Amino acid sequence: MVGPVLVKQVLELADLGVAPLWVPDHALERTATGVNTADMANPATYLSPGEIVLTGLVWWQPHHRGTARAFVAAVRAAGAVALIAGEGVHGRVPDELVDACRHHELPLFSVPQNTTFRTILDRIYLRLWADLRESDAPALPSTVKDELLEGIARDAPLDDVLATAVERLGLADLALASAAGRVIADSTPHVAGGPKDTCVPVGPGPRSPFDGWFLRTTRAVTARHRPVLDELAALLSTRLAQHRERLAEQGAAAGALLTALDAEDTAAIPDVVRACGLPTGTDLTPLVVRTPGAPTTWAVDAAHELLAACAARFAACEGGSGESIVVAAAPPGQLVQRVREHLPTLQRLLDGDPAIAVGIGPSADPRDLAAALRSARYAADAAERRPTSTTRACAVPEMTNLHALLEGLPAAVSQAFRASTIGPVTGYDAAKGTRLLETLQTFLDNGASWTRTAAAMHLHVNTIHYRIERVEALTGRRVADPHDQIDLHAALILHQHTTTHPAAAP
Repeated sequence: MVGPVLVKQVLELADLGVAPLWVPDHALERTATGVNTADMANPATYLSPGEIVLTGLVWWQPHHRGTARAFVAAVRAAGAVALIAGEGVHGRVPDELVDACRHHELPLFSVPQNTTFRTILDRIYLRLWADLRESDAPALPSTVKDELLEGIARDAPLDDVLATAVERLGLADLALASAAGRVIADSTPHVAGGPKDTCVPVGPGPRSPFDGWFLRTTRAVTARHRPVLDELAALLSTRLAQHRERLAEQGAAAGALLTALDAEDTAAIPDVVRACGLPTGTDLTPLVVRTPGAPTTWAVDAAHELLAACAARFAACEGGSGESIVVAAAPPGQLVQRVREHLPTLQRLLDGDPAIAVGIGPSADPRDLAAALRSARYAADAAERRPTSTTRACAVPEMTNLHALLEGLPAAVSQAFRASTIGPVTGYDAAKGTRLLETLQTFLDNGASWTRTAAAMHLHVNTIHYRIERVEALTGRRVADPHDQIDLHAALILHQHTTTHPAAAP
C-alpha cells in the first residue's frame, strides 16, 4: 500500500504545465491514494476510491450533450478525488467538462499537449511512494527506473539521462561532475555553475582525491527527494564503471607504448598509438604528472582529470613512483595554458600536500616520443623545484633562457657545480663576514661594469676591483673571459634557486 497524497499537491506540478480549472479550497485537502487513466465513456469499473484520474478526452463527443456530465458522474461515483484532462485531442478543455466537475464537486486540472501522461503518472507515483522510505520500497517508480536504465544501457548521452530524471521525477536541475567540479553532464546547460547545495557520490568510493563522479544540484534537495538521488546515483554507477574500464584499457595501451619506446621498437609504435585511441599521423605531446610522496594511482587520476579538463585526446599510465606519463594529441602551448588554469583546482583537493608538479615536453612524431618524454621529465624536475605556493607546471618550449634551463637540473648535480665554482666564495664570506658573492652578483647584473657596480653598491671603484680580484683568485675563473663568466652566472642562478626554494637542495 502506498502513502497518501493530498489533491493540493497536484498544484505542485505547475512546472509540467498542469493548471487548475476548477478547484475549490475544501477539495484541496482530499487524500489521494492512487492514480489511474481513463478514456472510455463509463470507466467506473476500472477505478478505485481515492484515485486521481487522467483522461485524454477521447470519449468526449462535442455534438452529444451530456457526455461530459455522464463521464464525471461515473468517475465521482467510483470515488475519484480529482480529474486531470489533457488538451492533446480537442485542444482547450471544454466548458461542458468544467461545468460537470463543478456540479459533482470534482477538482479539475488541465495538462498541455506537450506533457505526456506518463510524466504526470511518474511524478504522482513518486509522491505516493515517498512515505514508504523507511521500508525497502524503491525510491524510483518502476517506469522511470526502466526508462533511465534503458538510456544508460544504450549509451545515451548522460545529459539526456539527467534531463529525463529531472522531468520525470520533478527534481532540481542536475549536473554530473568530477571531484574537481568539472562538468561531465547536466540536465540544463550551465547548471553546474551555480551553488551546489546537494552532492551525492556515484558508485563505490574514489581511490584518490581526484577520482569519482558526483551528482550535484543547484538548490537544496528535500528529504523526500534524497533517496531518489541516491538511487539515481546507483544507476549511474554503471556508466562510471564503464568509464573506468576505458581508462584502464587506455592505460594498458599507454604502458605498452612506453615499452615500445624504451625498446626503440619503431615498427610497433603506430599500432600501439592506435590502441591508445590516439592519431598516428600527427605529432603527440608527452606530459609527466607527479604527486610526490603519494600513491602512483593519485598521479594517474590527477592526469586523467587535468587532461579531461583540457579537452584533449590522451592516454595515461603509471610512470615511476608517484608519477604518471601522459601522451596527448594536442600542442604544448594549448596544454600548458589549460593545465595552468586547472591545476590550482586540483591542488585545492589536497589542501596543499602533496604539491602536484607537471612537466610538458615538446610535440614530436610518435616514433620520436622517447626524446620528447625525457624532456618532459626534465621539465617536471624543474616544476617540482618551484615553490608549492605557485602553479607548478613547466613546459620545455618555454625553457628559452639559462634560468629556466637550469631549473630542472638534478639537485646533486646543482650542488656539485656550485661547490666547484662559487663554493670557495661562499665559504670565504661565511668565514670572514665579507660580501664577495653579493659583489659578484651585482657586477654581473650590471653587465660587468665597474662604475655601475660601484654606484649600485655605494662603494669606491677600487673596492669593487679588489673584491672581484679576490673572487677570481678563489674560483680560478676570470670575469673578463666569456666562458668563465657564463659559469659564474650559472652558479649564481643555481645558488639563488637553492636559497629561494630550500626544498630543491639535497
